[in-house]
Amino acid sequence: MLDRIRQYIVMFITSQRYMWLSFLIYRSQAIVWAVVWMFSTLASFISISVIYEVSSGIPGWSYYQMLALAALSNMVIGIVSYLIRPWDLIMLMRNGVFDQFLTKPYNTVALILSRSGAKASVGSIISALAMLIYALANQGNMSIQAVLVAVVLFALGAGALTMFVVFISVLSYVLFRSGNYIQWLINIAGTTSNYPLPIYSVAGIVLLTLGLPVGLATFYPAELMFLKIDYQLSIGIACISVILAFLFYKASMYLLRFYASGGG
Repeated sequence: MLDRIRQYIVMFITSQRYMWLSFLIYRSQAIVWAVVWMFSTLASFISISVIYEVSSGIPGWSYYQMLALAALSNMVIGIVSYLIRPWDLIMLMRNGVFDQFLTKPYNTVALILSRSGAKASVGSIISALAMLIYALANQGNMSIQAVLVAVVLFALGAGALTMFVVFISVLSYVLFRSGNYIQWLINIAGTTSNYPLPIYSVAGIVLLTLGLPVGLATFYPAELMFLKIDYQLSIGIACISVILAFLFYKASMYLLRFYASGGG
């Protein structure tokens, strides 16, 4: 088992190296696309700044706490987009190129995550990380332990969201042979997760925690970071993330059985 995991990691790193070499062939274009991805973080910064300038803001959340939440949102969307771009994955399935995945001695989902992402989304990850550091530096009275545990919570939530996107992408292929609406779904997730889940009512909390699990990587890590929830609840959230990631993974592997070369 450990040897197989090591092989998957080596495969992923090797694949990323070649994809980066391909992406950087046209360096000017690569820089432009990375900068374009940064604008999502800039838009979040501007919108939150305007909200707190013209109103009292979100009850229970300071300006810098909201910036941190928005940064986590932009970062997780960037990470997911780096690993998988649904439209590209479904096009690989429709034109038969996906057949090559099935001939390789690696896990199919691992191959999907190593081959179907948008490298330019690293721009969003970098800008979001900068905004997060800025927000935490200005918030003050931070617990280093809480931040470290929140990072783990964020990573598990990002894993659950990534597996969800893999699942919904494969499901879209099976049902429609198309993935046009999935990007729309991801955009909604990115926008809604810029704000605390309670503003969406109980139904919104459930949906954005279990149905579209973006809150697992944004809202709850931010709450723990600012000690709005205790460590016991964070353990429960971590368990939910792991369970959902596993369920979405197994569902994806099952749906991949319905893949037909060249779209069927």
